[in-house]
Amino acid sequence: MATRKSLYGLIIEGKDTTVPLKESKVHVTVQGFIANVESQLTYCNDTLEALQTSFIFPMDDMSAVYKFEADVNNKHIIAECQDKQKAKETYNEAISSGHTAMLLSEDDASADIFECKLGNLPAGERALLTISYVVELSVETDGKMRFTLPTVLTPRYSPDVGHYVEPGSESSPGQVNIRTPCKLTFSAAVSGCYKIKSVSSSYDKLNVKVNGDKLSASIDLAEEFKFDHDLSFDIIYDNINEPEIILELGNKERDGLLKEDLLMLNFYPDLKQGEETEDSKREFIFVIDRSGSMGNVRIKKAKETLLLLLKSLPVGCLFNVVSFGSNFSTLFEQSEEYNEKTLKQALSLQEQMEADMGGTEILQPLKQIYSKNCKQGYPRQIFLLTDGGVSNTNEVIKLAKKNNGNTRVFTFGIGDGASTSLIKNVAKASNGKAIFIKDKDNMQAKVITAMKGSLDNCLSEVSLHWDIPKCFTITDIPNEPPVIFHGDKLVLFALLKSSDAKSGISGSFTLKGRFGGKNVKHKVKIEIPSYSHNDLPLHRVAAKYQIKDLENDDDSSYRGDGINKDKIVLVSQAANIVSKYTAFVGVDKDTKVPVSVPEEPPSYDDNLCFGGFGMPTSMMMQCQSASLSFKPKKGASFGMPSIFKRKKKASGSVKLMSPPMNLGSKCAAKSSPRRRSSSNEFVCDSMDTYEESDEECAMSCVSNNYVDMSPGGNERTQRILSGDKSTKSEKTKSSGDKMMIIVSLQNFDGSWSQSSELQSVLNVSQTELKAKYQGNIWCTALVVAFLEKNFSKRKSEWEMIYNKAIKWLTSQDREGKSVTQIIEEGNDIIKNI
Repeated sequence: MATRKSLYGLIIEGKDTTVPLKESKVHVTVQGFIANVESQLTYCNDTLEALQTSFIFPMDDMSAVYKFEADVNNKHIIAECQDKQKAKETYNEAISSGHTAMLLSEDDASADIFECKLGNLPAGERALLTISYVVELSVETDGKMRFTLPTVLTPRYSPDVGHYVEPGSESSPGQVNIRTPCKLTFSAAVSGCYKIKSVSSSYDKLNVKVNGDKLSASIDLAEEFKFDHDLSFDIIYDNINEPEIILELGNKERDGLLKEDLLMLNFYPDLKQGEETEDSKREFIFVIDRSGSMGNVRIKKAKETLLLLLKSLPVGCLFNVVSFGSNFSTLFEQSEEYNEKTLKQALSLQEQMEADMGGTEILQPLKQIYSKNCKQGYPRQIFLLTDGGVSNTNEVIKLAKKNNGNTRVFTFGIGDGASTSLIKNVAKASNGKAIFIKDKDNMQAKVITAMKGSLDNCLSEVSLHWDIPKCFTITDIPNEPPVIFHGDKLVLFALLKSSDAKSGISGSFTLKGRFGGKNVKHKVKIEIPSYSHNDLPLHRVAAKYQIKDLENDDDSSYRGDGINKDKIVLVSQAANIVSKYTAFVGVDKDTKVPVSVPEEPPSYDDNLCFGGFGMPTSMMMQCQSASLSFKPKKGASFGMPSIFKRKKKASGSVKLMSPPMNLGSKCAAKSSPRRRSSSNEFVCDSMDTYEESDEECAMSCVSNNYVDMSPGGNERTQRILSGDKSTKSEKTKSSGDKMMIIVSLQNFDGSWSQSSELQSVLNVSQTELKAKYQGNIWCTALVVAFLEKNFSKRKSEWEMIYNKAIKWLTSQDREGKSVTQIIEEGNDIIKNI
């Protein structure tokens, strides 16, 4: 069953259904790599009773809502950004008066959900919502810039209201459904610094008019929209591999950065290294935090991510797995070649992983890694996944910098407990990449994207140098440009302040960096027309960047405010964009007082078990040997705890109870820094869940003893690593996520073999699965076709295993047929399922 937050749009409180959307008017303005979306949504309560409603809108990580207005129940509501403490005081005053004021703040576990409680919508009444937001265009593999309209603005047509679609399937997750198609009016305008080659859509017929100078275009729909797919269009710019800039004029009557003129730099560097960019000659070391604070959902997602990483490795590379907490352990004494045997050993370890290793001590495992010499011709990549911080951050950073000649570190900060200083600066010092992952983010997609980038050289030490009139003062946003990997686009901003109001911007800028051990630079003359927009969309994106920059440098004590709070609040309020220190408060436009809505039942925490976009949501019972204990080292680091709330049981949920106490290993529900429900019961809402048996729980108990994974470890460890049949295969345990089951069934070389489980997942008959070609060619072709048809929305996760499969198919004897022909034959089977 879908959780409430699986649905987007105007939601009926207490029900997993939406209010029907009758009309959607959308206008999109594209400037270079940025899109500004203005939309008006008309909803109608067709029932005979009043409905309590909330508006829920999905957000991209670097997008931001800056305007929200609602005409509902004879009130015109506007969202204003205020200091969070002040907003809460206003909220509490309304509460003390017997009402619940509208309060909208950034979700601690996920910054990509905008939610507004709108209150009562009487029977037969309409609600008119106006929402404006900015978002970066996505870059496709062929260099196209793609704009996609969220499904909340173009809902799916379905005869069943509130029908929920399985996460990860072809339809967008959390899609909105309606009884009858609504009326959609859509238009778009593209302009900026690049000449436009073409504007097209894969699914819709568009009217596109490109002006004579090729610098602007207008777009609208040529025929009625069908509501059975996402509305999107692709832009191909000319000379996209050259940096260009856009000037957006400020509004002198506004506050903060909105009143200053702003330059935006767009750059999509060509960092390809020839035909074969994915060089298998790499050493990959996966360093996984298994401290106590990684328990429950985090360790489960980390394990699934590690499974996907292991399956995505190129044949012929070197790899190792390091687990750490208060102590650390390694899979191999030194990285081993990736083959069938070593993959089997790694999967055995991956299956047994639990958050059972105490505190967070990163320095010692990194020292151990760096003490081993890199094999000649195999540059080393470290993938560090952690949710904590350490007391010796500077030592860790210095160690990474000292070894950046042969080792890059890709850091992944999980949840709010991860030290921003540690995550950012270790990656920066080693020419790697820092990525922050909220608890509800898709960890797998973010980590795999970084892994693809790790196979190429990167553009590092990026810097901007301005040659402009001395009357101008420039503030770069972000303060330091990021490392750029193949497939990344670069968006930078420069806030202009001039002591001479009559002087126009002129001169040039030079973009410098290092690529493949060589210095590179691009010099561009500033010859740009001025551009203005009433809503200042580019300024809003710049504000979002500045807020993120300040937040990343805003290390603070646990539950305390950071040193950049005042700056963050100022930028946030000026741009009307929410941050961790600010919140939206619903205000009646006429009276300027907080809007109140009727009291509602207490909410329940969705963080106890959350599947994410297609992420399996089974909650695995964690067990621990009664005799096991850890003593953190003196001066040891910490893992930031999370607090769990009781979660209301939903129909169709699976209960995972404490296991029997008479198991040989004294299995018991694991104690952790998090608060547990008093009944020792965990409840998990999911369409696809997995209930662990007593026998499996006993096996988990055995696996939770701390062991030395290196050669010379104890006998039980060696049984695990040798693939002893007494341990479970990763293929026998299903989380219910079909894509991840397919990943687990892939062979190390990229192929798939016939099996009853594969037949079940693909939903094909034994006859259809029977080999038409020698070996595993036919099974592999069917799986490739299945992924393309059913999981196109999750391509970023499976793209590497897909490429691995195509490479394997290309190397096989295909009886004179091309790989494309065989996959098309597989499509003929899959498309009829």
